[in-house]
Amino acid sequence: MKICVLLSSYEGVGSDFQDYGYQDPSLYVKQHEFVLRYITKDTAVQQIDEVCEENFDLLINFLWGQRIDAVAGIDAVEYLESKGVPFIGNSSKFLSISMADFKKAAAGIVLVPGESKFPLIVKPATGSGSRHMTEKSVCHNPNELEEQIALLKSKTPDGIIVEEFIEGEEISVMVVEVDDEVIAMNPIVYEFPAETTPTQKFLHFNNKFDAVDQGTIKFHLYQGDILDRLKETACKAYQALNVSGCGYARIDIRASGEDLYVLGVNPTPAFFYKLGTNFGDDYVISHCFPGGHEGFMETLIKTKLRSSQMLEVKKTYDLMSDKYNDTMHTRNYPKVVSDIAARYSFQGSVLDLGCGTGEVGTLIQAVHNATLIGIDISPKMVAHAKHYEKVYLGEMQNIMPFVGNFDHVVSFGALLFLKKEMFLNVLDRCFAQSRHSITVGIEDISDEFNKHLAEMGKEQLHTYNNTPIIDFYTIPEGWRLVHKQRDFFWTSPSTEDEVYGTAYRFE
Repeated sequence: MKICVLLSSYEGVGSDFQDYGYQDPSLYVKQHEFVLRYITKDTAVQQIDEVCEENFDLLINFLWGQRIDAVAGIDAVEYLESKGVPFIGNSSKFLSISMADFKKAAAGIVLVPGESKFPLIVKPATGSGSRHMTEKSVCHNPNELEEQIALLKSKTPDGIIVEEFIEGEEISVMVVEVDDEVIAMNPIVYEFPAETTPTQKFLHFNNKFDAVDQGTIKFHLYQGDILDRLKETACKAYQALNVSGCGYARIDIRASGEDLYVLGVNPTPAFFYKLGTNFGDDYVISHCFPGGHEGFMETLIKTKLRSSQMLEVKKTYDLMSDKYNDTMHTRNYPKVVSDIAARYSFQGSVLDLGCGTGEVGTLIQAVHNATLIGIDISPKMVAHAKHYEKVYLGEMQNIMPFVGNFDHVVSFGALLFLKKEMFLNVLDRCFAQSRHSITVGIEDISDEFNKHLAEMGKEQLHTYNNTPIIDFYTIPEGWRLVHKQRDFFWTSPSTEDEVYGTAYRFE
């Protein structure tokens, strides 16, 4: 793809960030062509018009300026949004959210600092990078507070915020949108020099950039007892802002004992910077995200440009969700699943791909003590899957890299929507992520069935016969096929075609 990257130009503005250069995805991602465009505030409209007239497949928006800044930002993004072209990156809404806006949106969802007890910290209400903040921003008495408020007000016309300074571990968590799901990456925790006092342990501007880049302040991947809580808190904080579609963010958290305080949600993480720069966001992507920066970019692109077919499948199943269980008489694969569950073990954790209303999981739990996790594209279908511990919303091939390993993987009534390449990718992941068994139903889709769908104007529901692919699939070493049985699966409610399929079980 040919992708245009929009950057806030530092030319002639004396920005605090200009010494750190520009974000450049081409340094990390080689399978696409990236063209960098440096947007100035005064000429943003003309430049964006020119970009939109060129033959780019997609835009990435790294513009970051607030309305009072001398660099392009919110105003330019608003104009870009008016053009109606797809782009990855921050919306004008996300860039405009102040610290006060965040605290209001997050109240009752995540823990945020109070505003009454010393020590108090004085922060800019908007912007990024902790600009204008120093060690003196933490105030221990009214006189220090009055002095810092006056100082910061003189530098930030957009206002300030005063809140309690929470002593504890400084932690950041990157989140990324994968289809309709928000996934948290591994948190990083910052290590300050031994002589740093508790109220000096925070990332003001010089610490966040110079000290981290020079290695005075170090960081490492967090692997402690609250790992899952940190990830969950980060996802909740991002979702509280209702900025779905922006693609990513960094959540800054202070861990104080058992309490996790969210300090803010940063719409402009420090990633895709020049190689060798020691910023934590690039480190996390390169060390923790499946496929590193290239995998990260592909996830952003796939989520932004989701296939029209899968969106149509999602829409179709959303519409039938309330009556889906009433059509059980048209499906025989529940009997197929029940027979397999009676013969084989599903004890432990079960990942159900395309779980829908949870029909397959119900049949398994009727026989086994199983913990159910699902993936499905239809939020209205999964609303009926009450007995699942968690359901991820999105396309299975996109979500699977982020959910970990399971004792068993199952899928019935879903793999028929995957083209050969996607089906093989999912099958590879099933073997990589299952500890004990894989049980799938593969429909023998006929050309006649797809022809009938097309005649009804439902070409977007085109399905695929993956039986020959799985039959000739090279089973990984250590695995074996223990069950293979062909049977009648279901009758199409649209075309009334009878569809047969084969159930496979690998152990």
